[in-house]
Amino acid sequence: MASKTKKIRQIRKWKKSPNKRNLRADAKRFQRNREILEKLAAEDASK
Repeated sequence: MASKTKKIRQIRKWKKSPNKRNLRADAKRFQRNREILEKLAAEDASK
């Protein structure tokens, strides 16, 4: 039988990995942030 420490390490390792829904939400947020930053940079460059 595995020790309690080994079980906990495996569980934490499993929970640490990102799931698909979070990855998709992150991708959308990064895309939106990139668009905003590009727009602001264009406005800054035109001044």
